[in-house]
Amino acid sequence: WVSIATPALAQREDPLLTMPDGQAIINISATERLEVEQDLLVATLAVQIVDRDPRAVQNQINQTMSKALSRAQKVSSVKSSTGAYQVYEYTEPRTKERKWRGQQSLTLKSKAADDLLGLAGDLQDLGLNMNGLTYMLAPETAARIQDQLMEAALAQLQSRAERAAKALGKSKAELREINVQGQTPQPYAMPMA
Repeated sequence: WVSIATPALAQREDPLLTMPDGQAIINISATERLEVEQDLLVATLAVQIVDRDPRAVQNQINQTMSKALSRAQKVSSVKSSTGAYQVYEYTEPRTKERKWRGQQSLTLKSKAADDLLGLAGDLQDLGLNMNGLTYMLAPETAARIQDQLMEAALAQLQSRAERAAKALGKSKAELREINVQGQTPQPYAMPMA
């Protein structure tokens, strides 16, 4: 009699080899979906300046962004953050004149759409351009919904396992391994005698 254990076997026993008589293993799955209204408005604005002097470009960007941030901070329901800042030289295609172009972005986020839209209008009056406006699901809302969906899927798994056990003539079912959010291993139920 020779016994050889591979690394895979050494790390995890095969449930079929250790399962008591009269029990069965079945694989089941459950998926829950929910349509959710997106609750966070996100606007991306940018200031863009072109000039022959790179210092003038930087100064104008800095002054405009300073005013924009000052206004944004006055609206407590809107969260603001600056983004990429870049200044680079380029050649004007028609005139072959060398100029400097600079830009910096500003992102606004809020669940209070009217407050954000009003602020975005004020910032456009300062010279910022609207680059994007979209709704998305707030991270805290997404986490709450994911928890609700997980709980519903687990209840569905338990119900399916119990139905399967009954169909197999078993008195109960036990969930042994559960996969949440696409992680391995797959869920399966073990109907008990």
